[in-house]
Amino acid sequence: MKKLNKAKALVCLSGGQDSATCLMWAAQEYGADKTYAVSFNYGQKHAVELACAQKIAEILNVAGHCVLDIPALKQIGNSALLADDADLNAVRDGLPASFVPGRNIIFLSQAAALAYKLDCGILIVGVGETDYSGYPDCRESTIKSLETALNHGMETNLEISAPLMHKDKAETWAMAYQCGGQDGVELIREQTHTCYHGDHETKQDWGYGCGQCPACQLRRHGYETFLARTPELQPRP
Repeated sequence: MKKLNKAKALVCLSGGQDSATCLMWAAQEYGADKTYAVSFNYGQKHAVELACAQKIAEILNVAGHCVLDIPALKQIGNSALLADDADLNAVRDGLPASFVPGRNIIFLSQAAALAYKLDCGILIVGVGETDYSGYPDCRESTIKSLETALNHGMETNLEISAPLMHKDKAETWAMAYQCGGQDGVELIREQTHTCYHGDHETKQDWGYGCGQCPACQLRRHGYETFLARTPELQPRP
């Protein structure tokens, strides 16, 4: 068995709020010089996330950041995140139209192989059950099962960590505040992208986005709840 270094971490970084918060947390927990980031280009409509991911990795000065291309997801999936004219509010087979079947499983499998190469014993992902939008591959049972399968398949001791698993969006904002104070909150507001429509031009109190898609609504509600719980914070204009 290859024993990976549990003092080094690899973070799956989409460029969105959750993964950026996880990268902030990891850089604090393990040190920026022992924290790496990996992003995925899979033909998503909100590809502006990738530019955000690169900027966030630079700001946090992590040890390395790479982007893996996974074009096959667009070939095999029919998610509204991949189709230009799809209804993002629709429900298909009891799941949100934005669900990309197998996405997190594929991402984590690729990231695990990279973690093996980089000798990172901790693989961090920003999924959670509280505000998971109904995606089955964000459940704790899925992540734990995948961790077991990957360790069997690679004969190693990789740990998949999901710091946001039981946090709602307000608690995710609070985690950014705990990690970086007001600067941490501002990094999330100014540098991350969540909007399913790829709108990174329309400025909202909570960041950039259309304000109407499910992702924007979830982020807005979380921000408003966080502010109500954090009266000492004075948001910057």
